[in-house]
Amino acid sequence: MKILLLGEYSGAHNNLRKALKQEGHEVKLVSDGDGYKCLDSDVFIKYERKASTNKLSKISRILLLYSGFQGSIQIFKHIQTLKEFKGYDVVQLINPIFLNEFGPIVNFFVFKYIRKNNKKVFLSALGDDYFWIKYCLDRNFEYSMFDDLSLKSIKRYIYPLSYVYGFFNPFLNRYIAKNVNAIIPGLYDYYAAYKQFENCTDIVPLIVDDVEKDIEIVKQFRYPIKIFHGWQPNKESRKGNDIFDKAIKSLIKKYPNKIDYKIVAGVPYSEYINSFNEADIFIDQCFSQDKGINALLGMKSGKVVFSGFEDKVKQYYHIEDEPLVNAIPNSDSIFEELEHIVLNPSLIPKYSLKARKYIEKFHNSKYVLEKYFKIWKEY
Repeated sequence: MKILLLGEYSGAHNNLRKALKQEGHEVKLVSDGDGYKCLDSDVFIKYERKASTNKLSKISRILLLYSGFQGSIQIFKHIQTLKEFKGYDVVQLINPIFLNEFGPIVNFFVFKYIRKNNKKVFLSALGDDYFWIKYCLDRNFEYSMFDDLSLKSIKRYIYPLSYVYGFFNPFLNRYIAKNVNAIIPGLYDYYAAYKQFENCTDIVPLIVDDVEKDIEIVKQFRYPIKIFHGWQPNKESRKGNDIFDKAIKSLIKKYPNKIDYKIVAGVPYSEYINSFNEADIFIDQCFSQDKGINALLGMKSGKVVFSGFEDKVKQYYHIEDEPLVNAIPNSDSIFEELEHIVLNPSLIPKYSLKARKYIEKFHNSKYVLEKYFKIWKEY
């Protein structure tokens, strides 16, 4: 098949492209590299923003963001590239804003062109969008990153709220959801938000690269236990980094000789991957229902991962075991979970082994591709 992948989400399309090429398919990936992560892409379409810290510039950015016209001039630099987005058997978009940082108006007209000039178009539901954020704001989850939203904290939520309250964003999301062949959720959080649509499929898990490579499960542990915390800049409200940090620092205060704590923030993806090799415990996030790509990377490496893994997610996958620790946004709860592991280090290899088995079963490329091929064929 000839396949076009548009957009990126923490390497999801990079790993899918690699797996498809190994199966002999012709694949092109177009993205902006997913921001500071600097991920690989066959074609880069980036919104070039001039660096500026003055208030007028910040206000103009917010106005562009909420008006929907962001990037409507810059996109003309890429017209020749966009004209080549035709003649594909399958086009898959990550998110309705698949041209990241270009506004919904640009994405709407590009989508219209893609829909007209290709056989099938699919939406991979990942990242911020109208339906997922609205689902969170309506308190349909027990907790979400919007729990702390108030007039005092609203500044931290300016960007995600634009998907619900920005001009044209709700229309774009509805239009694309209704006009793609199918919506393919990548995580339970998005399945919950999109299952109202008849063309919403079951969850197709994210591919984890090189899952077939053996890793050594360490059976004997010595103190200090190493805790790795990947801190994404400006995403504290989304990930709950401050909640984890408070719990870990309380733990260090109580057990100063038992813990080695490492924070890594704002580094390129390749550097990030190598930075947690020596860790025993991997801190991801505490506001999600399901685990994202970072948690999966930690599980692949045999770490004890703290991330989302609510009971409803376990029920969906028919899992009774605990391959990771379900982290909820409560520092006392996180402290207790961490303390239990620190005082019982024999749990670490048990979690490590279960995490690897989970990844090998649900996130290997063969398993995931079979699900994609079935959907791409039937819808």
